[in-house]
Amino acid sequence: MGTFHTKIAVGRERGGAYENVTALVDTRAGSFLSMLPASFLRNLGIESHTEAEFTLADGRRQRLPLGAVWIRIGTEQHPNSVIFGPEDRFLLGAVTMQTFGLIADTTHHKLIPAPELTL
Repeated sequence: MGTFHTKIAVGRERGGAYENVTALVDTRAGSFLSMLPASFLRNLGIESHTEAEFTLADGRRQRLPLGAVWIRIGTEQHPNSVIFGPEDRFLLGAVTMQTFGLIADTTHHKLIPAPELTL
């Protein structure tokens, strides 16, 4: 288990302009969805479309807005749901990593392709 940072890009639409950011990968907290600062998302023109209640890493429960963005990691880009979070929170969640077929390599502090799964 552990934490490390990785580079991602975030945009409003596929093939549009993307903003490069450094996001925290935190395998200890088990973050489900990615979280980005609310002001960052609004500056990209992203609007929230719903709210949901979450349990934060410190155990508090909080209702937060959700929106949809495009995330690019390397050369791949996929749509993702994101939480509108506090100003200092650039967090890459498990759903985003799964969307890209990636897992966290906490020994080498990087994202790597997930092993192939068989049915």
